[in-house]
Amino acid sequence: MMHMSSTRVRKEKELVARYASSLVKDGQVVGLGSGTTAAIFVRELAKRVMDEGLKIVAIPSSIPIKLLTLSLAIPTASLDEYPEVDIDVDGADEVDRSLNLLKGGSYGVFTSEKILAASSKTFIVIADHRKPVKKLHTRFPIPLEVLKDARSLVFRRLKEMGGEPKLRVQKVDGEEVPLMTERGNLIVEVWFRNLEIGFRELDDELRRIPGVLETGLFLGMTDMVCIGVGEEVRVFKRGEKLPEELLT
Repeated sequence: MMHMSSTRVRKEKELVARYASSLVKDGQVVGLGSGTTAAIFVRELAKRVMDEGLKIVAIPSSIPIKLLTLSLAIPTASLDEYPEVDIDVDGADEVDRSLNLLKGGSYGVFTSEKILAASSKTFIVIADHRKPVKKLHTRFPIPLEVLKDARSLVFRRLKEMGGEPKLRVQKVDGEEVPLMTERGNLIVEVWFRNLEIGFRELDDELRRIPGVLETGLFLGMTDMVCIGVGEEVRVFKRGEKLPEELLT
C-alpha cells in the first residue's frame, strides 16, 4: 500500500510539474522554487528548452536548485540581474482553501522563495493531493529563519506567545547539529496548539520579534494552485476557493 501511494504522489508531482512547465512562454524570466516538486518542474522545463528551443532565464531560489539548472544547461541568473520575474513556480507543504501556504518544511529556503514569489508577476504553486488542508499549521510547525544572536530572545518571545519552539537540527556523523540556512542563520520551528488569532496577525507578530527574518507563512501571495489528483490536474486561480472534497 505504501508503495502504491508513493507511486501515486510521484505521478501527481510529475503531472503538475508538466502542466506548469506548459504555461511558461518563450522569452520569460522564470523563478524556481525548491523542494522535490519544484525539482521535477525544473526537469520538465529543461525538456522544453532542449526539445523546443524554449528561450528562458531561470532564477533559482537555492543552491541545490541552481546546481540542478546549471547541470541541465538552463540559462541561470539572479534577481540582481532580473529583478522582475514573469512566472515563479514552487511547491508547498500545506495549501488552505483560500490558497494561503505553509512552506519551508523540508528545506529551509523559504526566505529566498518568498522574495522570489514577491518579485514575480505570477506565483504558481504545484502540489500533490496530500497538500490541501482545511487549516494551515495542522501537520507542520511554522518555520522561522532567525539570526544566531537572537535565538534566546526568539525562544522567549515565542513561549510568551504560547508557542512551543525548537531548533531544526540535522545529523552530522551521528551528532545532531543545528541546521544552518544558506545565509548562515538558524531555523526555529514553532507549534501553536491553541491559536487564538488569525494567521495574518500571527505572521505580523512573529516578524516583529527582533532577529526573525522571515516566516514560512505565505499569505495572500498565490496567483494559481495546480493540484495533482490521481490522473488529473485541478487548477485554482486567485479568488477561487479549493473545494471541500480536496481538503484533509
